[in-house]
Amino acid sequence: MRNLLLAGAVALAGLIGSPATQASAEDALELKMQFASPDGTSWNDMDRRFAAQLEAITGGRAKVEFFPPNSVTPFKDWLQATGAGLLDIGFVWHPILPGKFPQMELLSLPGLAKNQTIASTVYWRLREKYPELGELFSPQDNVVELATFVAMGSHLHTREPIKTLGDLKGKVFGAQDPAGVKVLEELGASASVMVGSDAYLAMQRGSIDGVLSAWGWVNNFKLNEVSTYHTLLNLNPGTYSTVMNKDTYDKLTAEEKARLADLTPLYFFYNTTDSAAAATADIPPENIITLSDEDQAELAAKMRPQWDEWVAKADAKGWPGKDILNEAVRLMALYERN
Repeated sequence: MRNLLLAGAVALAGLIGSPATQASAEDALELKMQFASPDGTSWNDMDRRFAAQLEAITGGRAKVEFFPPNSVTPFKDWLQATGAGLLDIGFVWHPILPGKFPQMELLSLPGLAKNQTIASTVYWRLREKYPELGELFSPQDNVVELATFVAMGSHLHTREPIKTLGDLKGKVFGAQDPAGVKVLEELGASASVMVGSDAYLAMQRGSIDGVLSAWGWVNNFKLNEVSTYHTLLNLNPGTYSTVMNKDTYDKLTAEEKARLADLTPLYFFYNTTDSAAAATADIPPENIITLSDEDQAELAAKMRPQWDEWVAKADAKGWPGKDILNEAVRLMALYERN
């Protein structure tokens, strides 16, 4: 997939204004997608927009049918369901499949990425220099990668205020990824990885005290209905891919594949800020909490060992782990200046 992260708007104008040649009726494609979140959320709006644009670039021969969340497959099985053809287009949240995507664990290192758009751009730059970072899916997965991106950093969303690191001790949390679990446990809390819908139910039932997740989860999984306070940590963003069943992808023409490659980056950038803005719009400022300088310094110190662990894991796979990490740090700093 061509890296058109910064030129997506130009590409989209060409896509919408120049639909593919109309195919014959027997070439019609019915594409199955499953929503990740309930109706009325920005993720659903994004998926519907993407579907409409996909239908346009195929000249109308492709029609997308949507299914409610978890109706076809549970969140954790989305990759397998897409590879098997239960869905034609699927969403893969990398942290829910521990160990399968060690490349993306780099971008989830706590404290490395501070901005979703910059982190995604850095990832694609790193793939150009270190191709192994793009080798995410095996032939057995039977999918084609459409797009891979870094999510927003995670914060704590709780029922009771967390004003200091000391307030975490003894609490129980859900977290969007294993890196977040490690940090919370090092700070004296108990934590486990949860997907957004499970986190909502756990908060509603009172079985957890809060969730460590990006603002996108707060909006799209309606966590703002079960949480009141939000402590800003900007930790370990998660990462995700959208994939297409390979057999379905092979039915596209070369022209449609090229236009799809141009379309998918913009599809995700629509959602870069919309979810966060929607999630924070009605929160009173006093309910958004920032840690003291001392607590932030302590937090940074506790996060650093995870960086060394990733380097060791990369080295064990034959990758130049330290070089990759250093280049990621350099590019993050370079882009953040602008």
